[in-house]
Amino acid sequence: AMERKKLRLDYRGDMTVGSVRLLDKVTGNPFMRWTSFAANGINARIGAGEPRVRVGGLALTNFEARIILNRDGRLNLKDIMAKPGAAPISLTRQHPTAASAPVPAASPVATSAAANPRASAASPSITAAPASKPLPAEITVDKTTLSGGHIIWQDYFIQPNYTADLTDLGGHIGTLGTRTTAPASVDIHGEVNETAPIAITGSANPLIAPPFADITAKADAIQLPNLSAYSTKYTGYPIVTGTLTLNVHYMMQQNNLTAQNHILLDQLTFGDKVTTPGAGNLPVRLAVAILKNSKGQINLDIPVSGSLSDPQFSIGSVIWHAVSNILVKAVTAPFSLIASAFGGKSGQALNYIVFKPGFATLTDSAKQKLDDVAKALQARPSLNLQLTGYVDPSVDRDGLHEAALDHAMREQKAKETGKSIGQVTIEPDEYNKYLYRAYKAANFPKPRDFVGMVKKLPPAEMTKLMLANVKVTDASLKNLANTRAAAVAAYLEKTIKPSRIMIEPPQLNASGIKDGGKATRVQLSLE
Repeated sequence: AMERKKLRLDYRGDMTVGSVRLLDKVTGNPFMRWTSFAANGINARIGAGEPRVRVGGLALTNFEARIILNRDGRLNLKDIMAKPGAAPISLTRQHPTAASAPVPAASPVATSAAANPRASAASPSITAAPASKPLPAEITVDKTTLSGGHIIWQDYFIQPNYTADLTDLGGHIGTLGTRTTAPASVDIHGEVNETAPIAITGSANPLIAPPFADITAKADAIQLPNLSAYSTKYTGYPIVTGTLTLNVHYMMQQNNLTAQNHILLDQLTFGDKVTTPGAGNLPVRLAVAILKNSKGQINLDIPVSGSLSDPQFSIGSVIWHAVSNILVKAVTAPFSLIASAFGGKSGQALNYIVFKPGFATLTDSAKQKLDDVAKALQARPSLNLQLTGYVDPSVDRDGLHEAALDHAMREQKAKETGKSIGQVTIEPDEYNKYLYRAYKAANFPKPRDFVGMVKKLPPAEMTKLMLANVKVTDASLKNLANTRAAAVAAYLEKTIKPSRIMIEPPQLNASGIKDGGKATRVQLSLE
């Protein structure tokens, strides 16, 4: 109807666009298709004030689409719209570059695994555009239904190329509208590679400005060897076995994103190192062995937050860097990582055990730390432990004098009680008693009385003479370092197989200590 020289259009009814097949102009291969795209219960009015469109239900049935990430990092979706005067661009094969020849057209049916899990500083970032103005129309869709969906992903950005398959996509989306802040329920299900189920649930409203989403997604037991192309490119190691389970929660509100990503890697195993340009140089196999629990699983919780209005913010890049930091920490600070994983009780750094200067006796605190280390090793049977004994000559030389005096006194008490030296300690009230006995038994000249007997001196003088007559050499220091390492090994071997513990050559100075801790220690490392 014409009203005041303006066209007013009202429509009530249904509409279906069916048996659609979109072809690539360049190759003639299928790019997108669907059996039926139906809009039911349409009630639309255009030309009388603000346009209003209400749709009772949208239904997309038996659809398939191909998404390609080209070698230059450009998605084929950006080239759907033709540009006047420009040569057509293929939507079903990667764009040839100056350094590469055109590749054959891709098969219309893909047969591989999951969606692209990778993002890094070198890879294309997916960022959100600033919030747009509200649409100049009131549009409401009461319900959207999907069934028989098939999304094909082809990644030519990495070498070797990677293809992924999302099949049997179906589900529904609740009411969406441009004039309501109420989010729509979301319930989408499918499979990855026809074996691993995926589910996306929650609520969202992408039509409002800024958009809103509160989404939980889960994918169970995705086969990791299918992602080997990514691991080879970015770590230099192909994946031989393992599965991936994802459980993520994303909240997007007022252009701010907060997300929790729980990643479970089960039985992840890498193959031999492959020389790949741009690959990292991390010892990922050691990192994986450290991160694995006794069941061969790796549990990672990776939080993400940021502003989608920031063009530098990339979700994938943040997650990738978080995973990389975990791998770095697993190699550079493995003991703090495994301590937090199993709830160690010592509350101290587990990568070294400190001794009193001159001594090689484990304290109660040291034993508690070693108990935590033992638990970590028991939960990770593929790891072995290396022990390196250290001495600090600046304090251990004097300490050896005191240790020799302590040993001589305990030796006297052991003779008296019939126990071993390691079983006895000198109590404060018996110190002078056993000091005198050790003093008499020591083999060095001593003052004597008028009948030739060893003269009993004040305790301070006897202690001074005992300490002065102890000989400390470089060999004494080396023996102390070795004895410290042996003491740690002996304690751990009560619960850990001796074959998993190796004592390294001793270090006779503190030059290798950079953590600010005492050098009178045994250093622990994993391999």
